[in-house]
Amino acid sequence: MTGRVLVLDGDSDAAVEVVQSLGRAGAMIDLCAPDDCIAFRSKYVAARHRQVDATQTEAFGAWLRALDCNAHYDLAIAATERTLRALRRLRPNDPIRVKAVLPADESLDIALDKQRTWKLATDLGIPVPECDLIESLDRLPPVVRYPIVLKTISSLLLAGDRTILGEVALIEHPEGRLDFLRTYLPYGPVQQQAYVPGHGFGIEFLYDRGKVAWYFAHERIHEGPRRGGASSYRRSIAPPANLYEAARRLMDALDWHGIAMVEFRAQDDGRFHLMEINPRLWGSLALAIDAGVDFPLGLLRIARGEPLPPQPPYRTNYYARNILEDVPWQLANLKADHSDPTLLTRSRLSSLLEHVRPLLGQESWDHFDWCDLPVTQAILRKAVMNIGATVQQRWERRRLARRIIRHHYSRFGRQCASDNRIENILILCYGNICRSPFAAELSRQKLSGYHIESAGFAETLGRRTPDDILELARSKGIDLSLHASARVTDEQVQQADLILVMDVQNYQLLAHEWPAALRRTTMLGLFASPPMLSISDPYGVPVVEAARIFDAVLAAVEGLSIWLETAERAGTRLT
Repeated sequence: MTGRVLVLDGDSDAAVEVVQSLGRAGAMIDLCAPDDCIAFRSKYVAARHRQVDATQTEAFGAWLRALDCNAHYDLAIAATERTLRALRRLRPNDPIRVKAVLPADESLDIALDKQRTWKLATDLGIPVPECDLIESLDRLPPVVRYPIVLKTISSLLLAGDRTILGEVALIEHPEGRLDFLRTYLPYGPVQQQAYVPGHGFGIEFLYDRGKVAWYFAHERIHEGPRRGGASSYRRSIAPPANLYEAARRLMDALDWHGIAMVEFRAQDDGRFHLMEINPRLWGSLALAIDAGVDFPLGLLRIARGEPLPPQPPYRTNYYARNILEDVPWQLANLKADHSDPTLLTRSRLSSLLEHVRPLLGQESWDHFDWCDLPVTQAILRKAVMNIGATVQQRWERRRLARRIIRHHYSRFGRQCASDNRIENILILCYGNICRSPFAAELSRQKLSGYHIESAGFAETLGRRTPDDILELARSKGIDLSLHASARVTDEQVQQADLILVMDVQNYQLLAHEWPAALRRTTMLGLFASPPMLSISDPYGVPVVEAARIFDAVLAAVEGLSIWLETAERAGTRLT
């Protein structure tokens, strides 16, 4: 296969696969990226270009035309949404736009807008989650049952002269909903959807002027984050008839042209719901290529006006792994609560045994190409560096923990004495909506003669305690209904004789802003019996676990009370 191809967004996973696929086929590749990237190391790249900011429409278009005028490309590929949207802004008959093999504007706009996609699917009778569109904090739809899912209707949001990534989040509390909405509503509407269980499936298509040319299907095995999202490990499957039929009806209705993946969430009993359309090459493209459906090659044939071969047969039950993403997934899976139904965990033993598949010829790793060793070596180096960084971070946290414990017993042990009196106590956690206000109010009940305040490090002010935490605190005799979160101030830190933090992250945040205050700081949990270094955040965890956390706070405050009483009797309100 001859031809010259312009690949944009070279810093994406899809771009690496495009370069390797078309490079192996004999095409000449010009690769563009905003910064240095792994794909720049590929032996298949003929020319490397620093990519112009895609939000600058006129400058980006002029830059593309200059490249095309010099190289006369056969195909232009937008590997991420940022350049896909920039190409969409070109005139339909613009040569670069034509070479990108894109559908009509209206079809592409529907696919890029989750609300319009949801509406089309509803009209076609395709199952979708129950959905409300939120456009203002003034009119919020009710929530029948948590958790819910909140989605920005676009995966890419315009914020002035820059873009920010949209988000999909599983929300378990009213406060979490408000936080999400306050963050993203300034940039556009947000979908509120009912949570549907299951895991992810993708039906991938290559369309040629409204007709299906090729298809592929995969199932997500490891999804990250663990409540759903992009896959770090997946397998090829024969397309389930119900998913394929729904996906094809959707894309036929759009009179599609080019590439797309239709994403579903399905349950073991066969029920499924449409999630969204991904109208570009996808991150798990390596699996389709390695299993036998080379979508980039098909795109090049369409762009060159060459006939496409019939649907390629492909290998099912074949696996592909992104090792850079899967190592963190494996570590998270080891520590995860496997009893939580909203976490997409897998058996720890099964995840370990999966690593036999490459030896059996049933698995490949994304971007590993023995004919493109510079890319393979770069990925291996990055994977080793990531593992090394993780090990180093854990070692440093352990060293910090030991230092905190030594400091606690040297400064706040029963036999310690000081001429300074403790009068002002400051209790800190991150959000100041659960742990620190509960501990502060409890301390006010148990300790007399002390000025006690609580605060947090989160920038959002005025947040209320979640309803389930309110009820739990009330069951312990503490009323937090009037509490509103506050950000810790310099004045509070300077005036505090004793600063109590809940976990190591709180300690590090305090150390970053007020290192001199560490002498007066310790962990509240170290006053408990038995002592504990950190008291976990109860926000968003099951009620049973939150109750255990509050019991830990109770034990710690009781130990603090005993310690202060001992100091009083000794005539030294210690610091």
